[in-house]
Amino acid sequence: MFLDNFTLDFPLPRPHCGLVLGNGNFGCQVWGQNDLCLTLGRSDCWDHRGGEQLLPGQTYQDFVQFSKEHGFGKGINALFRRKKSDGPLLRPQRVPIGRVDLHFSGDVVPMQGCIDYATGEVTVRLSNNASIALNLDLESPTLHIHDPEQQIVAVTGRPSWEFPQTRAWLENCGFQPPTILPTGWRQELPQDPAINVAWKQVGRNWIVSVHQDGDAPAPSASPKAVKERNARWWQAFWDKTAQLSFPDDFFRTFYQYAVYKFACATHPNGYACGLQGPWHEEYQKAQWSGDYHFNVNVQEIYGPACALGCPEHLLPLFDMLESADFQQTLRDNARVLFGIDDGLLFTHAVDDRGKQCGGISAGAVLDPACGAWTALLYWQYWQATGDRTFLRQRAWPFIHGVMRCYEEMLRPDGRKLCLPLAISAEYASSVNTANVCGRNPSYQLAAMHKLAAILVEASKLLGLTPKPLWLEIPTRLPKFSLVRKIKKIADMRRGQDGKPEIYYRRSIEKHIAIWEGQDLDVCHRHHSHLGCLYPFDSLPRELSPEEEKILDDSIDHWIAKGMGLWSEWCFPWAAIIMTRKGLNEAPMPLFRLWKDIFLNEGLCTVYLPRFRGIIAHRKNDLLKDKSSSEIMQLDGNMGAISAFLEMFAHVHAGVARFFQGIPAEWRPHCECRRIALPGGFLVSGSPAKLTILSRRGGTLCYEWKKQICRHDFAPGESLVLK
Repeated sequence: MFLDNFTLDFPLPRPHCGLVLGNGNFGCQVWGQNDLCLTLGRSDCWDHRGGEQLLPGQTYQDFVQFSKEHGFGKGINALFRRKKSDGPLLRPQRVPIGRVDLHFSGDVVPMQGCIDYATGEVTVRLSNNASIALNLDLESPTLHIHDPEQQIVAVTGRPSWEFPQTRAWLENCGFQPPTILPTGWRQELPQDPAINVAWKQVGRNWIVSVHQDGDAPAPSASPKAVKERNARWWQAFWDKTAQLSFPDDFFRTFYQYAVYKFACATHPNGYACGLQGPWHEEYQKAQWSGDYHFNVNVQEIYGPACALGCPEHLLPLFDMLESADFQQTLRDNARVLFGIDDGLLFTHAVDDRGKQCGGISAGAVLDPACGAWTALLYWQYWQATGDRTFLRQRAWPFIHGVMRCYEEMLRPDGRKLCLPLAISAEYASSVNTANVCGRNPSYQLAAMHKLAAILVEASKLLGLTPKPLWLEIPTRLPKFSLVRKIKKIADMRRGQDGKPEIYYRRSIEKHIAIWEGQDLDVCHRHHSHLGCLYPFDSLPRELSPEEEKILDDSIDHWIAKGMGLWSEWCFPWAAIIMTRKGLNEAPMPLFRLWKDIFLNEGLCTVYLPRFRGIIAHRKNDLLKDKSSSEIMQLDGNMGAISAFLEMFAHVHAGVARFFQGIPAEWRPHCECRRIALPGGFLVSGSPAKLTILSRRGGTLCYEWKKQICRHDFAPGESLVLK
């Protein structure tokens, strides 16, 4: 009913148009025109030189004092200290590996590629009706190619060094040319383990591998054993994963393929997934270093894990965050800025050791919500699994460490509390404003409210005493900052002669501010000022009529500013906000526009708009040849999974809500299966009949037929709603 195979017709002219395979670390893109091109990548392949972190001699109080004396302008960036370099400016970078091309005899060319979701196998049909099959080992960096009719007549290796843009970058960064071998190549890295690419033919099979020096030896397995082992894993994955059915063939296909890509990119035995996951094109350096952007992108990539029913896919991310190098960086940052030993402070764009890739500035440092949004993933894992050992040993230390930084930032403000200085993600960097930061950013306020609520609840679960500050935050810290605008509103009345006449009255409208005194003045792609709705869901269930109007006016103001500067990851986030506000007709028109602008031929989300005319984002780059400039990011694909799941079922303000983002014409024809809600609940069914299964027991508040209901479940109990 829900699962179909996925096919693409050749020619597929660029790597990011191709079919993908992956095991969470090793990835392959299958594409080409006359030949079959296999672009190879590894998520853990880094040149780590040039990473930055906070240097001693710069404290949060210094920045606060500067802002009191000089304001919140760009001058504050001069206070940040950075290492000086005598040579070229280096920053950590994912290293592109290259590709392997398969050549066929005569005029034989690839015609169609097909992913069998049940096994993860990619089959490529050739123009002579022969076919080859590709299986990527889920347990090693090895690709098995089965060529039963011996169509492959030659194999050519093309290291990334061959491609002009990549070579120029590698040479500038001090790389030496690779060593070319008869069946592969070896690329030395200046200070990191070398990359070794090799292939060999074994009967009617070819085996391609990508190893780094120091890799643990992988047990050898036959192609047949790899295929069978992969099939078992994929069958188990699909058996537990949330499935959706709705009357839109394109987006139904897209959703299924996006879930498959999510599994390939975040496999629980793999490596933490960055902007591009294991799929890095060979023809250019990784954009934004291929790093971990923690101000939205990583969270969008991993956001669907728990609702899909596969929280274990978060574990490689947690393993990276808890590694000795990463923890040391976060703790050192907190020690420098706040003088504490128990804090965890992220900068916004880092490598796999937590070192900053994009420079030290207010935008990189004064955004503790990078840690707060990541802390939500820890909390969601606990809610999904009920693993109390995880809660005590992993989630609690991380969430507490992030909150410690917020605690050091807060200041008394009469009887209230305030955050004297922070940013709202990307507002100053993408919008030309006089100020780069401000007082009480709404985004940060929402994050603090959410973390305080989580820590209070976690304290009860673990038998700990919550800090008084966490208990005070709901009443002492503003929910958000406000802007007050005087609006001139036209109205009708009867004049002295009894005839209708137009008159104008003044009205004061209040809506959520970026920070105190800063309205959303222009189109802005980062919807962070609405963080109280998503991601932090920090507002109480019952709002006053005034607060409800503030939210409504804030949404209208946000909509009125338009989407002309949005990028690919902004649309799914916006769709979630619209769903949570009950604007059920809005998400799908938004997604149809997103499809035309940001999905390429291979259903891959690209950072640059495919044409000019609706989105002005990076317009000067639109004329570049896509064969040498296409930029892929996974956040758009994975954010869309979350948005579609939310349209069917989600929890907002403590209440489970169903089909709130589904357009009216879909309601008779849509169905979901096994959407996981926090607390171990599984939702399956349609608007006409919905079943809620509780795996662990517990209480669920839910909305059905416009009524808020509550049910206490026993373990294994199902509730049917009609």
